Amino acid sequence: MARQGKYAKGAARREEILAATTRILADDGYRNLSLRYIARDLGIEPAHILYYFDSREELLQKVLERWDQGNPGIMLIEPGEILDRYVEAVGSNLAIPGIVHLYLIFAAEAVHPDHAAHDYFRQRFRAVCELLTRGLEYEMSTGKLRDDIDVTIEAQKLIALADGLQLQALSDPSLNPSTMIAGAIASLRTHVSDPDASKAVGASRGTV
Repeated sequence: MARQGKYAKGAARREEILAATTRILADDGYRNLSLRYIARDLGIEPAHILYYFDSREELLQKVLERWDQGNPGIMLIEPGEILDRYVEAVGSNLAIPGIVHLYLIFAAEAVHPDHAAHDYFRQRFRAVCELLTRGLEYEMSTGKLRDDIDVTIEAQKLIALADGLQLQALSDPSLNPSTMIAGAIASLRTHVSDPDASKAVGASRGTV
């Protein structure tokens, strides 16, 4: 019982640190995010944070994981809703620019194989790509999507577009990445091959 109580107290303390870090990102942005700053906000010493997290990098990774979990069930939604929900998720991300700033900088730093978050970002990119691919495949199978595209490549393009537009939006808040991504998806849905329509066109040409 004592061990369970100690574990619960530790989990609560970790959550308190994660919540404080997220709040600082929202209020003051990424530039002010240091262990000393977070510790001062909590009224503790920086070393106390490192008792619960092995490093600043692990703390920041857990903040991003926690933020991902705030998009409830995005990996479990129906295939026909995936693309629209992705657009919504990008919009919700920009509600806290500090989170987007953290994500973009951290993702760039994590390209090095030795970085603590390297595997996290590889797995995250793979999971999001698979999710979007599933959504694109479904829409193609139901005739809503052009049939002349490679769905995996288009999924990768959508991720790159979302990340690039969110970066631009940090410098120019007048940009609306959600609208632009929705437009890119709409372009994949236009000019759908319609065998019946093609036959009708052919028949009309034959009568001219």
